[in-house]
Amino acid sequence: MRCEECADKLDRFVDRELSDTEALQVQLHLEGCPECMDHYDFESHLKRLVKHSCECDTAPPAFREKLRQILS
Repeated sequence: MRCEECADKLDRFVDRELSDTEALQVQLHLEGCPECMDHYDFESHLKRLVKHSCECDTAPPAFREKLRQILS
């Protein structure tokens, strides 16, 4: 796998959206390519940071009610 192919699949790899075969190909590439591993580490850290940040906030009750009305 070339670095360009790995970069194209990295987001889906982080999100565990690749097939087993594709995930294995990306994993093997990452193990042998420090530059792509740095990109993976960044993407993985960013995802954890966003997830943690979003867990702390909840929408105000009035907004949630209005959204329920719109979606009903």
